[in-house]
Amino acid sequence: MNDTTTGARWRRLLDGGHTWGSLQVSPTRYGITRYRLVVFPPGTSADDRMLLRIWRAWPTWGMATFLILEILLVPAIGAVAALWISATVFLGAGAVVMAMTATTRGDVRTMTAIRRAGVHDPLAAEQFVEFYGLAHDLVEADGRLAAGEIQPVEHELLVWRVYDRMADAAHVRV
Repeated sequence: MNDTTTGARWRRLLDGGHTWGSLQVSPTRYGITRYRLVVFPPGTSADDRMLLRIWRAWPTWGMATFLILEILLVPAIGAVAALWISATVFLGAGAVVMAMTATTRGDVRTMTAIRRAGVHDPLAAEQFVEFYGLAHDLVEADGRLAAGEIQPVEHELLVWRVYDRMADAAHVRV
């Protein structure tokens, strides 16, 4: 495997499966399912998308880095020094990524819907229908782009429409 293939794989991993953001479905306990739609500002560059994804995952990878440093440093330099170094790396890395995403981080739109099995909640049902429609439009736009039915410009227009509808939906609920 050459370096370009490895670089492309890392880039694909960090850039995610969708240029517009992410869609997560998380079944939890007691029949509750959480749905989360994250839409980046349309036109966001691949590098900015990667930084946003790295920022959003910072609690996970930052804590993993913290723990690995603790495991490696405690036997070598002692508990107190290891704690200081690990905490500094954890918080410093988070601060750096936070600063690097400062221009785009505030424009990311997020929508969450929660469904509870066996519970009829008209407001939650209405929010889920809206959520489903937005997510469906984005996934369908990706499929149409992949099939060659639309051009990248048309795809971005469809993402803009969802992005704007998310802002309208947030203002209605407030």
